[in-house]
Amino acid sequence: MEDDNLKKPQAEEPFTMAVFVEEAKLLKWRVLIVACFLTFGSYYIYDFPGSIGTGPHNTIQKRFDDHFGKGYYSQEMNQVLYSVYSWPNTVLAIFGGLLIDKYLGLRRAMLLFTGLVFAGSAVFYVGVVAINYPLLIFARVLFGLGGESLSVAQSAFVARWFKGGRGMALAFGITISFSRVGSSFNFLFSPMIAKDKDINTAVMAGMLACCISLLACFVLIVADRYAVNVGYIKAEAHENSEDAMNLRDIFKLPKELWVICIICVFCYTSIFPFIGIGKNFFEVKYDYSGDEASRYISIYQFTSAGASPVVGALVDGIGRNTLWLILASSCFILTHLMFIVTSIPAAVMMATMGVFYSFLVSGLWPSVPWVVPENMVGFSYGVMTALQNAGLAIFPLITGAVLDHYMAATPAINGTNTTNGTNGSHSFMAFLEDANASESSSSGALPELEGYKMTEILFMISAGVSLAASILLLILDKRGSGVLTARAAERRALAAKAKESDPLLNHGDGDL
Repeated sequence: MEDDNLKKPQAEEPFTMAVFVEEAKLLKWRVLIVACFLTFGSYYIYDFPGSIGTGPHNTIQKRFDDHFGKGYYSQEMNQVLYSVYSWPNTVLAIFGGLLIDKYLGLRRAMLLFTGLVFAGSAVFYVGVVAINYPLLIFARVLFGLGGESLSVAQSAFVARWFKGGRGMALAFGITISFSRVGSSFNFLFSPMIAKDKDINTAVMAGMLACCISLLACFVLIVADRYAVNVGYIKAEAHENSEDAMNLRDIFKLPKELWVICIICVFCYTSIFPFIGIGKNFFEVKYDYSGDEASRYISIYQFTSAGASPVVGALVDGIGRNTLWLILASSCFILTHLMFIVTSIPAAVMMATMGVFYSFLVSGLWPSVPWVVPENMVGFSYGVMTALQNAGLAIFPLITGAVLDHYMAATPAINGTNTTNGTNGSHSFMAFLEDANASESSSSGALPELEGYKMTEILFMISAGVSLAASILLLILDKRGSGVLTARAAERRALAAKAKESDPLLNHGDGDL
């Protein structure tokens, strides 16, 4: 009798509760639980500069200032810890995709990236204990070498196990929502640990989180090898010279992928930069305290974490990914407009934004494996992630410059007044300090409400570009295979037809 755990996914049918119960017995869902922890550590430690970096008590800044003298550790130094992570990944994520598809394969690449993340967390801990800022910089660079590429590997792993069967959008929704949990845990527990113990212990907790990810990586490697040996999934493409990625194929990537990348960049730049300024925006617009505003921002993270699996299941049952992307982009335009013209409570707005984010991720990330060759999925996710990082590195500088123009007054930065006449980068750092400073120590004025309204217009424009790209994707898909616009029940037949015209587009044949 065939083991239910090793049954291969069957042809797509409506994703009912009965189907879900039957699917839950399959090995791929159990493996997915472990895959959620693959990036848990990296998301947990990413926002250390935001959660425990600055402030008058129990922070990295306090430890450095106590040792070197008050005012040594500036906001600019703290924000550099973000920059040295983000900027290299505008390129490195592409090479991460190449390592996955061409050179190392998915399993070895996952181990490499997870190891780099753990090494970065360990060096960061040493830097905090030794009170050595250059070590902190080196640690964040080391972490950055693996962090974004590990997210690429996680996406490629989920696509490998779920493409061609039911539940791919749900699987992506679960892993992405769990990533939000890792980030939320950092903001919830790191300050608490630093307060109850000390800053060294809080940073050590990040190392332990990365150990969990490293352990998950080993389990996934064993599970993947086992699944290949029993015929549950195929061997990796790079292990077969005929299927291995050819660098010349980079120039043959479909137009649909590049449009998906445009959607990714501009929809994400309408979300994450807003989250970065949202705390101060709520203080100005709603007259909230700093702590109250922070709690409302976190509503977005928890709502998206809860909604992503649900919306993912809906996308699996309905299909029509392009329509979900059009809906998501439209909703973000409406959300930012509502922030300008209404006074709807921030809690309601952030909860709805979390749901709209679920529309985006459930329609966006699962679309890639349907439009690119199987042997280039990892590389395609690398390109997509690199372009996303470029957008998220540039767009906050634009919003910061706008807000600097609308400063009601000039805050003091480490005893030095900054004015609108200072250079743009220093002025932006002044704004960042004000955005992150604790309520008790904040002494400078925030930008005027009109400035935040201008940034909302920028976010609307960004979401508008995403909407236009989503409509273009629908048109291209209709003229092509139609797989992204098709209902779930029709998708496999369309994918099989596309495979006949291009054998590299191996969209599942029951082996997955």
